[in-house]
Amino acid sequence: MRKENGNNSEMKKIRFGIFVAALITAAGVFAVMTYLQRQALSDFEKREVYVAASDIPRGVILDETNYSEYMIQKSVDAQCVPDSVILDIRTAAGLSPAYDISKGTLLTDSMFISPETALSEMKDPVIAGFKTDDLSKAVSGILRAGDRIDIYSEDPETGRGILLCENVYVESSYDGSGNTVSYEKPAVMFNIYLESSDTAGFYEGLMSGRLYVVRRCE
Repeated sequence: MRKENGNNSEMKKIRFGIFVAALITAAGVFAVMTYLQRQALSDFEKREVYVAASDIPRGVILDETNYSEYMIQKSVDAQCVPDSVILDIRTAAGLSPAYDISKGTLLTDSMFISPETALSEMKDPVIAGFKTDDLSKAVSGILRAGDRIDIYSEDPETGRGILLCENVYVESSYDGSGNTVSYEKPAVMFNIYLESSDTAGFYEGLMSGRLYVVRRCE
């Protein structure tokens, strides 16, 4: 009987020893994992960049009056940041999106162009203007600054469209009172860049009431 009790006591000691060893092992593993996690966090290098605070439509000119509306600073993993990312908000001054930019997009230099880029593509640019009332057909969708359009004149005999100018840059857009309008509101007056050689045909079509424009999808 005593021998049996002694055996039970030895078994209990062995089980207790195993339990303590398991606890020590678990504590060691936890300590190692915690260290590795802290080390990984310390290796995480952050970088302050700019992302779109809201949708930035093509045609919007960025400046100090609308920075806070369209751009917001954010900390991101430096390893995920391209070389062309915008780090200084002032570098975006006077630039316009080359296309519509969605909210939350990481902003890079390649996403923006200077309105003067349109002029650099032209030989002898001039500014011309028209009103929606001058057109024989309505423009599909909202026409706004920064858009590209093709200009047609309708042949009075055949009714077919004759292309007068293509890929024309819309420099600015206004409401009926001459105020610059934001992208979501329809405009009624527009200024465009034309080659000086195209102005005669443009105004002839405008005066005849046969002029219409088509917005290019880019």
